[in-house]
Amino acid sequence: LGASRAALEEAQRRTDAVLRTVASGVVAVDERGAVILANPRAEQLLGGVPPAGAAVAGMAAPAVAARLARFLSTSQDADGFEVEREGRTLRGQLTRLTRGGAVLTLDDVTELARAQRVLAWGEMARQVAHEIKNPLTPIRLGVQHLRRAHGRADFSTILEQNASRILTEIDRLDEIARAFSRYGGAPTERVPAEPTDIASVVRDVVALETLGESQVRWDLDAEPDLPPALARGDELREVLLNLFENARLADARVVRATVRRGATSDDTAAVVVDVADDGSGIAADVLPRIFEPHFSTRTSGSGLGLAITRRLVESWGGEVTIESELGRGTTVRVTLRAGDRRREP
Repeated sequence: LGASRAALEEAQRRTDAVLRTVASGVVAVDERGAVILANPRAEQLLGGVPPAGAAVAGMAAPAVAARLARFLSTSQDADGFEVEREGRTLRGQLTRLTRGGAVLTLDDVTELARAQRVLAWGEMARQVAHEIKNPLTPIRLGVQHLRRAHGRADFSTILEQNASRILTEIDRLDEIARAFSRYGGAPTERVPAEPTDIASVVRDVVALETLGESQVRWDLDAEPDLPPALARGDELREVLLNLFENARLADARVVRATVRRGATSDDTAAVVVDVADDGSGIAADVLPRIFEPHFSTRTSGSGLGLAITRRLVESWGGEVTIESELGRGTTVRVTLRAGDRRREP
């Protein structure tokens, strides 16, 4: 018995030594959410972890605690997530323990995320240059044609035709420039997010869509007596119009907007807007990158729509997620914090 106890103590010492030296943060909890162990790196990344036996809900990072609690309430074997904490990007991996409970491993991926953003900006810049060339070509050809046709009897007709084409291409350039500006604009340039009647804005945009000649059926289901949530009304309209346009371009026959009470990832009261369609859906291998900034080859848009959507929603303190299945449709969820006070950008 003494030898067994000594072996267990030695194994515990070795485990503790390993956990103290690993670069990842490690937190283990039992099936009730009580802390079993946490290494120093986890304490550093999370700003503190409750002592062994205490509820993990008391940790200094409520968003991480909420993810842990939700994981324990499901039957999932594993789950991954990213959260922002004090300007750092943390990537977490949750794994189910055989006898109940879970292990959370955390890594600081701030530099990796920054490098990925730099690469994304570089790719976007290349695609911006490509997109700008598209309207410049017909503008150049139109001007050259006008120079050659100057002095002809039918010049006024030629001028009208070419001026119309040139103005159309200038509008395309303007759209690209505006999209790039909206995506790259500094948050400090924006007015604070304000308490907004979310259902009212959604109702107005749905009503606007029904006025068109589209074959799409637009449905709205809004829970009554919803609290105000933090947003900017004009930007919320832009977000909704973009999501509805995406649904239309995905050949949706029915688009349903649902507005209801909910909660953010850190369990703060929220108003949730779901935009669900029965369109073509998004392939699983594309879905993880769907919010990355890029320009599509479609002439009707800049390709920055979803990147702008996420940037706007997050600037209000909200969250946006997407679920999709190829051939079945897509649901975009916008979660906005309930509140009656302005939020600085």
